[in-house]
Amino acid sequence: METLKWGAKVSNSDILNGQGKTALDVGCAYGYGVDVLQTLGYDACGVDVSKYSPKKAKESFSADFLACDVQKGLPFKENAFDLITCFEVIEHLEHPLWALKNMFASCKGMIILTTPNKVVEKQIMKIMRDYDRTHINVKAEKEWKRYIKNLNCGFSNVETFFDASLRVKNKLLFFKSFKMPYFGLSLRILIKK
Repeated sequence: METLKWGAKVSNSDILNGQGKTALDVGCAYGYGVDVLQTLGYDACGVDVSKYSPKKAKESFSADFLACDVQKGLPFKENAFDLITCFEVIEHLEHPLWALKNMFASCKGMIILTTPNKVVEKQIMKIMRDYDRTHINVKAEKEWKRYIKNLNCGFSNVETFFDASLRVKNKLLFFKSFKMPYFGLSLRILIKK
């Protein structure tokens, strides 16, 4: 939700009100992102490369979930969605630019993504002993800006950030998202047509 609030702020758009709008969550896993989008009023659906995840998502949420590889294309018309989200997915893809182009083609409004920041990800995760070897395409802010420039979009923003939270017995006591130039653990990416 914090990333959507950020997207609304930097784009000066009312994306937190999805009434009468469509949304797609790419890399939807078990459907939690689609649920958030539906809570905001969007007519939302999700896609995931796994055939198992959309099947499990259908058991929990009343939305359409499809199995497809965003790098190879999306099974939707051009300009089908007002909003496309893609959280912590693109770093797993062999061809992230293909994925961005396919999302851009299916979007008539805005794409919001998050992904780890190459500048710090590997070092921090090694210290924490939590490095994910499936992160095959982690990039720095400058690299993502160069990729996005190839899309010829109307507006884009890339920002590094760090989320801090405190949980006790699975109860969230504190959450704050901090903009952290260059050294933030993650990147937020906004692309607007």
